[in-house]
Amino acid sequence: MLNKFTGYLASKVFVVLTIVLLASIGGIAYSIVKLDRDNHLAALRLEVEQALHSVADQIQLRFFEAVLVAKNIENTLAVAGEINERQIARTVSDLQRHNPDVIAVALAPNLSITHSFPQTDNRETIGVKYWQLPAQMASVAQAYRTRAPVVDDRVNLVQGGTGYIMHYPVFLPNAELNTDQFWGVISVVMDQEGLLQAPQHDFSDPEQYSFELHPLKASGLVEALPDHRLSTLKDKPVVTTFNVLGTTWEAAVRPAAGWPAYSPQSRNLVGFALISAIFLLGVLLAFRRLALNQTNAHALLAEAIDAIDEGFIAFDDKERVMVVNQKYRDYHPQIADLIVPGATMGELVVNWANRTESLSGSKSKQAWVRERLQRFRNPGQAFLQDIGNDNWLKVTEAKTPHGYTVGIWTDVTAEKRAQEAAEAADREKTEFLNNVSHELRTPLTVIFGRASFMRHSDKMPQAQRLMSALTADGSGCPKSAAAAIEYQKFITDQGAGIAESSQHMIRLVEDLLDWTKVSRGQLELDMAPTQLDEIARTVTQELQPAAEAKGLTLTYAGDGPAATVADKVRVKQILYNLITNAIKFTSEGKIHLSMLHSADEIVFSVTDTGNGIAEEDASRVFQRFQQVDGSMTRQNGGLGLGLAISEQLAELHGGSLSLESKLGVGSTFSLTLPCTGATDIQKTA
Repeated sequence: MLNKFTGYLASKVFVVLTIVLLASIGGIAYSIVKLDRDNHLAALRLEVEQALHSVADQIQLRFFEAVLVAKNIENTLAVAGEINERQIARTVSDLQRHNPDVIAVALAPNLSITHSFPQTDNRETIGVKYWQLPAQMASVAQAYRTRAPVVDDRVNLVQGGTGYIMHYPVFLPNAELNTDQFWGVISVVMDQEGLLQAPQHDFSDPEQYSFELHPLKASGLVEALPDHRLSTLKDKPVVTTFNVLGTTWEAAVRPAAGWPAYSPQSRNLVGFALISAIFLLGVLLAFRRLALNQTNAHALLAEAIDAIDEGFIAFDDKERVMVVNQKYRDYHPQIADLIVPGATMGELVVNWANRTESLSGSKSKQAWVRERLQRFRNPGQAFLQDIGNDNWLKVTEAKTPHGYTVGIWTDVTAEKRAQEAAEAADREKTEFLNNVSHELRTPLTVIFGRASFMRHSDKMPQAQRLMSALTADGSGCPKSAAAAIEYQKFITDQGAGIAESSQHMIRLVEDLLDWTKVSRGQLELDMAPTQLDEIARTVTQELQPAAEAKGLTLTYAGDGPAATVADKVRVKQILYNLITNAIKFTSEGKIHLSMLHSADEIVFSVTDTGNGIAEEDASRVFQRFQQVDGSMTRQNGGLGLGLAISEQLAELHGGSLSLESKLGVGSTFSLTLPCTGATDIQKTA
């Protein structure tokens, strides 16, 4: 019931967290998009405003240049008294070259256009009378009254299109009247498209911008209020005022489609917000799934720990119980009521020592408690603990990376009893082999000694006296002498056979004795300074007859004298075993013993041309009672202890025994011994 309620509550919390997360992301995204739009709009308005100021400066400059041209023409009229078309055309051409926005320069004496430059493009304006153009007559009249140039608001041009016209009143001196007399007006026509262009902005294009340019009255109000006045637009335009020829003008502009509602990056930001929301939602789902998995894993772990057939307990870094199963309590019935989460290891150990009787007669309780806590705080290898009634538990404790301690208690009573029985049986077997070996070695030694006498029967005093009696004074019987000689030869052959067999049995018994000592750790070395090269040469000489008996060649080669501290008898035993094995398992060819030494080690190598050993069988040759080929074992005899004992003897010397072999080619056994001085041996002893 508790788990169901916890799961239900967790699902509700997850839904609330999801809603809060999505709402937060939405609010943050809206704020970022709005801020980005405001920044973009501010930057765009600033750019348009800068372009508008550039256009205003351009308008001022263009009309200022137009005034200069008009004054130049006025001066020409005043000097010549008539219209000098060529000079005026040149002046207008210069103006158009510097100011391509100028469409035409018209001369209207008495307000009737008589000349328009350039003349080829403006013929249709010749004869136009200003009083017939109400849209322009007001500006002409104002220029006449103020005797100053006046710029006409945007008007439809006679040539077609729209533009701006500057009317410059001309007053020429009248000598008869001794005053200036109104001559007419000079009109400079400028194209709206060229006049309103700025870098990267064409305010004259209605598809891009809504642009208004109007003169202001002295009160600051716009003189004309057309229906499409920008003040009626939803978005506030960019506005600037500037002075043209003494008149204040107002320019207002905004994009034709209005100011953008979003910046170009808004889509990317919204997309990023959506991706972030999806990602965070995925993370939240993954986190919820992980939490559920952890909850399920914790429940599974708790159930598994309680179900295992071993005692389990876990402590935190303060040595307090965190998790414990029922099996652990069953193993400690004396303190089962105290093994609860929160109990410390110190309390449990002290109470177990006080309540159990298995400690009586051994060490003191205080010493046992100290030792047990020391093991708990510094866990190492597993150990056995006697819990009474000849029952044993295997205790395995380990520290986790976070400082926690985990303990596993396994009932090994059956294994412990089996081990004790096996150890007792092994002791009995070893003692039996030892006793048998001792009992066998004495009669075998006697047999070998008596067989040695029989082997040399011809040299015995009795045999020599017999032969002397048979051959004395030539009176003996030749047949008896021959029979006696044949009998002696027979006895010698039989004695040799008995001696060889008894010697072989003695060697087997000695191997058994050595192995029992090795297995019980009782084999000791008699270490002394030794010349190893002499040992190798002696062993070779002693075994040459055995090798020659099989038709084999046995040789030795060394790189000079080599001395170390070793057990002379045991080193000789190792080399003897290696060479006799080579003789035993080599049918034809040769056997070579070599010795190489350096400052650190001495290496003996016994190489034969025998059958060789397969790679998968190489590891078996050094195991006791093991030989690779059973048929060869039966043929040559032996217990399979020679190499095992030799390896143990090499290791007792601090060396090693190794094998390199190739099936069908031969084998090389290598004995490596350290070069240890007598001084070093004394120190280590």
